[in-house]
Amino acid sequence: MLAKLKAGGGYEFLGLAAPYLVACPGDHYARLMAVQEYLKLGLVKPAQELIAAGAAIRGAPAEFGDLCDRMSGMAGGADSWALYNSTFEANLKSLAGKGIDASAIRDSWALDHTSYELYRDRNGLKQVRVSDGRNEWNWAPGLGNHTEAADSLPLPDDSGGIMPGPYLFDGIELGSYFERVYDKTLDTFHGFSCALYILEPDRSALAAALHLRDWSGILSDPRVFVFVGRRCAEELRDLLERNVNLPWPQRSLTLSGLRRKSFETGIEVLQRAAAERLRAIELSAQELNARYASRDVHYWAKRFREALSGTGPPLRVISAVSTHTTFLQYSMRDVRRALEALGHGCVVLTEGTNHEVIGPLTYHDTISKLDPDVYFALDHLRPEFGSLIPKNLPILTWDQDCLPDVFTKEKLDRIAPHDFLAGCTKARFVQLGYDSGQYLSTSVPTSPEQFGGPALTEEERARYTCDVSYVSHASQTPREFHDAERTKCDSPKAAELLDTLFEMMPEMLRRHGVVRLARSLEMIDAASRRCGVEIRGHGVRDWFTSWYLWRLGDRFFRHEALEWVARWARNTGRTLRLYGKGWERHPSLGQFAAGPASNGRELLCIHRASRINLQLMPAGFIHQRAMDGLAGGGFFMARRVAAGTGETLRRLLARIRERGITTSHELTSCTDAELSRLQEDYLGGPVHRMAEYFPDLLNFYHISTEIDHAEDVFPRLFEVLFDSESEFVHKAEQFLADETLRASIAGAMRQTVVDRFSYRPTIDRFLHAMCDYLQTAARERAGA
Repeated sequence: MLAKLKAGGGYEFLGLAAPYLVACPGDHYARLMAVQEYLKLGLVKPAQELIAAGAAIRGAPAEFGDLCDRMSGMAGGADSWALYNSTFEANLKSLAGKGIDASAIRDSWALDHTSYELYRDRNGLKQVRVSDGRNEWNWAPGLGNHTEAADSLPLPDDSGGIMPGPYLFDGIELGSYFERVYDKTLDTFHGFSCALYILEPDRSALAAALHLRDWSGILSDPRVFVFVGRRCAEELRDLLERNVNLPWPQRSLTLSGLRRKSFETGIEVLQRAAAERLRAIELSAQELNARYASRDVHYWAKRFREALSGTGPPLRVISAVSTHTTFLQYSMRDVRRALEALGHGCVVLTEGTNHEVIGPLTYHDTISKLDPDVYFALDHLRPEFGSLIPKNLPILTWDQDCLPDVFTKEKLDRIAPHDFLAGCTKARFVQLGYDSGQYLSTSVPTSPEQFGGPALTEEERARYTCDVSYVSHASQTPREFHDAERTKCDSPKAAELLDTLFEMMPEMLRRHGVVRLARSLEMIDAASRRCGVEIRGHGVRDWFTSWYLWRLGDRFFRHEALEWVARWARNTGRTLRLYGKGWERHPSLGQFAAGPASNGRELLCIHRASRINLQLMPAGFIHQRAMDGLAGGGFFMARRVAAGTGETLRRLLARIRERGITTSHELTSCTDAELSRLQEDYLGGPVHRMAEYFPDLLNFYHISTEIDHAEDVFPRLFEVLFDSESEFVHKAEQFLADETLRASIAGAMRQTVVDRFSYRPTIDRFLHAMCDYLQTAARERAGA
């Protein structure tokens, strides 16, 4: 106690002195020090009570009585709670808006408010005392700077995650900690804000807290659930039973210091209810697995054949997508639209609010009622669904993001024989030993319905018309990207390696145009030798090739082309607009920044009103951004990509047939110069480097025939490509002078997008490929 007092901790000293004086009432020296500290804080009434209690003790110093008399006229009593009635009523109004009985809280406070005292000390801090009913008063939750104390407390260990919580608060005390958790968990990931549950069996304790802060906004937030009274835990349990998409509390935080007496905790009630929920989930999963148990490959082969031929009912598809995604929720919208246009049924589950999570029982109930034939997933494999999906229900997973933590060998090993994957990484999938018939090659399509809205209004045309526009968030310069990655290096040698690769990149791009895998491997080897570093493990090498070097090359490729366009715009007075985040901070392109563009109508306006739209992806012309713009009727110019073409691939396969090659070993052993040249042209580098990643190169070439090559499918593509500043300037001026020419090319390209790169034909290809595979598998089973 003396150490706290010496250190200037008057609040801490009084926090220790109160229980000490109860145990040792005869320590008059300690009592006098406590009285002095109360007076320093301007808390006169507590000081009076403390000295009066001491004066009543036999043997107390005579001056205690004199001190009582001197303090009797001093100001420093409790504040009137009535001063805070407007705040109290505003908070009650918010609670009433949620269906909570505000009058019961008000009535309870009217009866019990004399058991609570409110003080404002000399530091301007509010302090609350609570009576235990025996005229004993205790500071709740203690004396001190409560906001500062709450800020020093550790947050729940998951609060830094993108989707933390939800949390259960057993009381809120003076509210500082609850408010801190509320702020920390607000909009943590694309609008997600976790649920916060408050249990307060003592209505008067809640009433006291509601006087102290205007929480009308917080209490109106749909994610904040308040339960008051002795049945508060049962009421929360009932809510969780009614809404199975409300996630169960993951953390319990006890803040019960304002209560006048102890109450039975509600945790036991919720633990029992949670056990019942788990049993219900297990039982419903068992029932669904029993229903689907007899549906083997023969069943699914017949079901798909009849549905797609029109001799049986259409397919029934179930899916789920979170509202806390960006592109995926729109993609699922378009998948559903395509399925329904093809005559099939589709139910998509999603959260009803920003604090809900689609619950297992929602999955099970929907599957039970719909009796689906396919579960359609975006970026997730069967192992991630656990018991949500019956074992014998086929899953089609569309890999739209190549997420390394999702498409691991461990998870791929656990997909079912009737599961399918779609995406652009089939060669990698087959290389790992999986059945090529279960992988469907595709690029991300577009939705003509979404990007084919009504004609632009005069106002929209005036706002968005420009000569050239570019839409992308890739405003980070190559140097900025490099510097950001460099800060993650855990050693000077790693940083030196990155610096070396950064220096090598411009020359590599000058010679080869874009970053290709074979050239990346060459760069890594050369940089490693120069720095005396050995890169061990495929995981580290993959990070360099698929992340650092690819992203760095991407930034160089895009920004160099934009610098060409910017110089032309400055020299000619043509209008250039760069839409997306961060362009205003670009050191040389900032003057052309036009701000972010929202998905939907605004993007459509930009594509249509821009006389020339730019596509600058080093991955090639076939990319979702260009497909969306073409579907909306936009005209595009694109930077040429020195990549393997469809014509090169056809000549390569013809040469392989001429030489009678039937295995990859024969292919890599062949010394035919023409064959080697064709392979290097298609692979973009030495054959032996690619063979390290794709040992079965022959199969890789055959798989590549399933991929659309832009020059094979887009008419007049070469007319819109450029690969130098002079070529861009020449073609841009030509197109800007001839609106008819632009419209002719854009119209032809749009038709290709509708026929080949929209959701409807893409989904139709998926379903027929699944059907063909199931027929083959059924015949093989029958033959076996």
